[in-house]
Amino acid sequence: MLSQTLLTSHPIDFKKSKKNNKKPNIEKLRTLNEVALSATSDFKNSEENNQILNIENEKTHDVFVFIKDIEKITILKYNRALFLKSEYVFPLQNLADKSIIGCSFGQDGNPTIYFSSNIIENVSPLVLISILKCNLENKTHTISDFKFPANEVAVTVFQMNNSFHILAKHRIMQGLIVYTFQDTKVAKKGFDFSSLTFQHKNGKMLRFNNLIKNYPIEKIDVHDYNPLDKAVKVSKLYIQKNHIVLTFDYNPKLTQAFDIDIENQELIEKNFPQTVLQDPKKMSNSFYQDGKLYQINTSKSELLLDIKDFNSDQTLKTIRVLSEDDKRSKDVPLFIQIDSRKPGEIRSPKRFLQHLQTLDIGLSVFKNKENTLVTFGGVPVIKKQGASFRNQTYIVNRYEEDDPYFNAEFSTIEHFKSVYFPRILDHNFEFINQEQPPIGIDKLYYFLDMNKKITIKNISKYNDYYILGYYDFESKQFIMRKFTDGFN
Repeated sequence: MLSQTLLTSHPIDFKKSKKNNKKPNIEKLRTLNEVALSATSDFKNSEENNQILNIENEKTHDVFVFIKDIEKITILKYNRALFLKSEYVFPLQNLADKSIIGCSFGQDGNPTIYFSSNIIENVSPLVLISILKCNLENKTHTISDFKFPANEVAVTVFQMNNSFHILAKHRIMQGLIVYTFQDTKVAKKGFDFSSLTFQHKNGKMLRFNNLIKNYPIEKIDVHDYNPLDKAVKVSKLYIQKNHIVLTFDYNPKLTQAFDIDIENQELIEKNFPQTVLQDPKKMSNSFYQDGKLYQINTSKSELLLDIKDFNSDQTLKTIRVLSEDDKRSKDVPLFIQIDSRKPGEIRSPKRFLQHLQTLDIGLSVFKNKENTLVTFGGVPVIKKQGASFRNQTYIVNRYEEDDPYFNAEFSTIEHFKSVYFPRILDHNFEFINQEQPPIGIDKLYYFLDMNKKITIKNISKYNDYYILGYYDFESKQFIMRKFTDGFN
């Protein structure tokens, strides 16, 4: 499982912050057993504002690496074979307290880097964006600023068509705004949601701004495996070619979706009803992948999956994935994880469905060249404990007394519980029973878990594999390693 390929290394004198002379506070990384459940941000375990960002020029397929330490910025340019073509190093000047949030590429292939004092996660205030335009041939650069409007709040950032984008919401007006940064130019397009209807399951009408305030938008990486802690979110955002797909599952009766055409500035609403279950007490969620909408629908006695064509609204397949009375369901391995302990196996679908009722449910869909991997499950329900505990969460789990997996102490102690199971779909949307080969991102995070001294890093998708770029403080080199899917 440590299978990987050393692509390249390059000597760099990386300066560490003097405030960080003590042992780094390294955040616990995902292991192979946990990759299905939770994600680790690329920058959360960086030291101070030191950063590494790998990014591909979509037209030339050159790979650029931006390395920022406390004194300088290093830009490395690699060709599509990942041979180093050029290097440009220059002092930080007034960017020392800012973080890289994105990049664009001009017609000449030179990069423009965008900085902010905030790394955007969900909804964050932005005041000023610094724009650093580079010329690698002449080894020059210029710096300008863009003042973000005070009445708007950034939701997330993304790369598309060699441009850098910020998705924002207005504090008062009901809608979304897309800012497109290309070199030093900034274009703004608005999408009005004020005339659209948002109705909760109890019949209460919601305004768009209140909806995304109560259910913050989660950006889903369409080219990566997304763990369940992202997939269970009610509001999800998927970046397509010139499009944004936005889905809401706040009403268990349906998935409300929007196709946002950035190029033509069009907004189309789509509604996908959930299959009616015998038990009215049900939960639901969805996941968009490759033009298909996968809808999960579950009660205490069954779990259903609908696969629908997003453009035509046609139902392609309806599958009863789990049922308490279905003997075939008993052959599916069902897992439960308590806190950070090793996952255990649940013995019956009935038990699994009972546990699922106490959790936030969802599914994650990942497609490779051969099949589609679907992970079903639930993670702890996040509840706020008040303003002073804004960043803390808790969950009280209830267990059956005759459940052999738990001992008596679990009935009185609060624990974090997650349940999940993977299935493989073939091209005809039929479940197949075969061992799922490890995916590249699994092996990458396993490598990180075995090498905990790696603290300054970035992960990117290139062609059909993953690149881990990181700084090795012992050898004083920037290193890129390749991780591919499969047993190799």
